[in-house]
Parts: sequence; C-alpha cells; structure tokens
Amino acid sequence: MKAVYSSSQAKHNPLFFMTGGKQSNNPEVPQRADTLLAAALSAGCQHIEPTDTGLSLISAIHTPEYLRFLKNIHQQWQHSDSTSAEVIPNIHPIRREISYPSSVVGQAGYHMADTACPISSETFAAVISSAHCAGTASKLVLDGESVAYALCRPPGHHAF
Repeated sequence: MKAVYSSSQAKHNPLFFMTGGKQSNNPEVPQRADTLLAAALSAGCQHIEPTDTGLSLISAIHTPEYLRFLKNIHQQWQHSDSTSAEVIPNIHPIRREISYPSSVVGQAGYHMADTACPISSETFAAVISSAHCAGTASKLVLDGESVAYALCRPPGHHAF
C-alpha cells in the first residue's frame, strides 16, 4: 500500500489550545504525523510524495469564500487591533444563513467550529498540501491501486 504524505504539512504547528477553560499545549502537532508515517512504513507501506492536484478538487468541495478565508485570514488577522499571533475565534455566529460576517473576528467564528484549530501563517500551505495528499491517494485508487493511505494534516474536522 502507498502512504501519501508531505513533510510540508509539518509547518502547521499550532500553539494555542483551550481545554476545560485553561490554555494548554495543542495536541495537533507535527509529531503526530511522524508517528503515523513511521507506523505505516513499519507495516510495509511505501511512502510517496503527493502530486499537485491543483485547486479544482478543493474547489469542488469547499466554497470560494471559505478558500479565500483560509488563504487570507492570517494576514488580515495580524492587521486587526488586539489579536493574537494565531487566528482563534472568540465568537461563533449561530445565524449563518443571514449574512457573511465582514469582520475578521466574525469570519473566524463563522468558519472555525471552536478554539482547537488555530490558523498560523503556515496553515494555508499545509492545508493545500494535505488536500494534495487526499487527491493523490484518491487518484491512485482510481488508477487501479486497491487501497491508498492519505496522511493529512491539519485535520479539518473542526472547520465549518
């Protein structure tokens, strides 16, 4: 089996995590991928680098506003008053169908489910690399591989 992973995903290395009302170290660290890749290799998988699958697959799944948000939010966040080094929402709009927030704080809350998925200056590149891993693994299966493993990080399960 082929294991698709790019070390460029390690650039996403979030610092912030809130649990039980206290800040602690974020468990979503690059070492998690190192551990998973080592296990896959020891199980006999062949590591391959992802190919650039472009933005068409990503755009087929995600809205243009979400992709613009991911690409631009960190830089915009840094130009706002009283913001942290990483994008971390402190509000979460519940009436999503009415309008799209114009402020970076509103957009962060709109797209990020909680405080567990901070966005740094390196997150967008890691997200794109992660998507290329998924796309490459999918293409391998479509091209005849019986199975392929896409090691993707950061995980997107906290994102809207």
